Amino acid sequence: MAPGLTTFTTPPARPPLPPPSAPRRRELHKGEVLYYAEDEAASLYRVDEGLLKLSLDLASGRERITQLVGPGDYLGALTGAPHYGERAEALSARVAVSEAPKTDTPDREVFTATGEQLRRVRDALEDTDLPVAARLARTLLRLGGRFGHAAETGVVHLTLPLTHDTLAALVGAARETTTALLGEMRASGVLSGTRGRYSFNPARLLEFAHEAAL
Repeated sequence: MAPGLTTFTTPPARPPLPPPSAPRRRELHKGEVLYYAEDEAASLYRVDEGLLKLSLDLASGRERITQLVGPGDYLGALTGAPHYGERAEALSARVAVSEAPKTDTPDREVFTATGEQLRRVRDALEDTDLPVAARLARTLLRLGGRFGHAAETGVVHLTLPLTHDTLAALVGAARETTTALLGEMRASGVLSGTRGRYSFNPARLLEFAHEAAL
């Protein structure tokens, strides 16, 4: 070897990265909690079946539901925060989710799911200063757009496990106020049905929301 030269050797090949672990399926029954706000945010979940509510416990002791998630939606470790920051609880009689460590989830899926969740939170924040009647109507419209079935007549049928307590926690109002407003909306003809089975014409309900916001 000539003076001043260094001998280079080929480094050993790195072992291949292990393949992502297969998502683990979990099943819940109504009222069971998938995770709590203070739990370590270690997994991302995709809803396969059923409905869950994401909620916060306010300083007043009341529950505030930030959003409802259903089939195809993601929840859990959507950000880099160390904790989930919300409670996820099953609303349907049966809920099934696929769980995967957040390190195994493609960034594109995480970014898309995070953007969708932020949009829903933004919509809820935009309603904050509106009267309760307007908030309730806008919430029903959003739920109808996400989970409802539109008939040929244009009427949207919404069948979800929504009690008056759940709707009240979604709009940030007392249950008694929510119940009274639902009765007024039925009396005025912009809404029909009760206890999780509602029907409405979106155009008429939107007009009601506009008028209630004045």
